Amino acid sequence: MDDSDQHPWTRRGPSKDYPRGESSTAYDAFRVYMRLGKDRSLNSVCEEIGKTITLIKRWCKAYEWVSRAAAYDSYLLTAEVDGEATELSRVRNKHLDVADKLLDHLSSNMALWEAGQDPSVRWTQAFAAAAKVQQMALTLREKESAADQELIDRVMSMLEKQAEG
Repeated sequence: MDDSDQHPWTRRGPSKDYPRGESSTAYDAFRVYMRLGKDRSLNSVCEEIGKTITLIKRWCKAYEWVSRAAAYDSYLLTAEVDGEATELSRVRNKHLDVADKLLDHLSSNMALWEAGQDPSVRWTQAFAAAAKVQQMALTLREKESAADQELIDRVMSMLEKQAEG
């Protein structure tokens, strides 16, 4: 199977430079590296698997650990953000549905009131609550964008630290 058919963090198959591909030992070391997340370092991999730093550096360079781990981090972040966006959308739609039903109910009952009659405090509170729910649901997008930006900033910071060290 060609590497282009796989995720970058899967085991590397044969290539021009490495005809036998990534060994299971080298791949296991990469998986340790990949799972270390923000605490990722070659020294930590050495300590965990008991291999020399020279060997770990060779594998890191040969099998492009830094870029593969960055791709994995990006994939996880995207999955996390997509999941949050889906949940926010679900909650937003539910809130808008409740607000719409309440406002429709209030509107239809207003026709029953006699001219000059004030609605009860309970109806006024219900209308205010429905309007607030609508406003919160409709402005949820701005809050989601700020959360997305915070996650992006966190990943970019991790990648910059990896490039330095």
